[in-house]
Amino acid sequence: MTEHPARLLVRTDWLAHHLSDPALRIVDTRKGDGYVPAHIPGAVALGVSPLLHDAGDVIAAEDFAAPMSRLGIGSDTMVIAYDDGNNLFAARLWWVLNYYGYDKVRVLDGGWDLWVAEGRPVDSGMVTPVAAQLELQRNAALIADTDNVLASLRKSESQLLDVRTDAEWTRTDSTGSTMPGHIPSAVHLVWSDVIDPESHRFREPCDLKKMFGEVGVRPDNEVITYCQGGIRAAHTVFALRLAGFPAVRNYEGS
Repeated sequence: MTEHPARLLVRTDWLAHHLSDPALRIVDTRKGDGYVPAHIPGAVALGVSPLLHDAGDVIAAEDFAAPMSRLGIGSDTMVIAYDDGNNLFAARLWWVLNYYGYDKVRVLDGGWDLWVAEGRPVDSGMVTPVAAQLELQRNAALIADTDNVLASLRKSESQLLDVRTDAEWTRTDSTGSTMPGHIPSAVHLVWSDVIDPESHRFREPCDLKKMFGEVGVRPDNEVITYCQGGIRAAHTVFALRLAGFPAVRNYEGS
């Protein structure tokens, strides 16, 4: 069964009508210094550093809890994440929060690009919320380690999905990797293909399911996504969940 998009995404029109909702915490995960000049009203600045992994693992719970507290994200907060890069880091925030047992998080479909294109309101300056407390507890079912990946090579009910660029997949561009190429038995779909290039929104769930099926990924298999650092792979976990794939792991150590 396809997971209802409302459990994963919010539309720009919905958010525009809920900007003053005190239960929401809109989180800007854009790179660079674009936040202060212009951001969605009420949004707080996270950036990307707290979403990066360390030595092949997710950022440590205590290190992740600190920025969440600073942003005012507590046990009753609904997080709405967005960025300006096909929601790459917004989906990463969704994944890290879910990995730490917190599922009250949605991604703004279309992100900053669609918000601006539609002429919706923006604000400037800094938003400094009241600090909150967030309990974190790991959900091991969302992450794959090297043993899981090796085991998948021997199991027909497990599927590896490489979501890097075509050049990385074909060994023509290692982008810094010491081992260009791909893991044996993996199939390939570029992570950004799940986004409509015109609207910057995720493609419809039925279209995503067809797209994944065309490269050989089946909903009745466990799917392990990988890239080079777990960021693009987390974005594809989000798209797979949107398409109704129930068992998906991110190979964080890629």
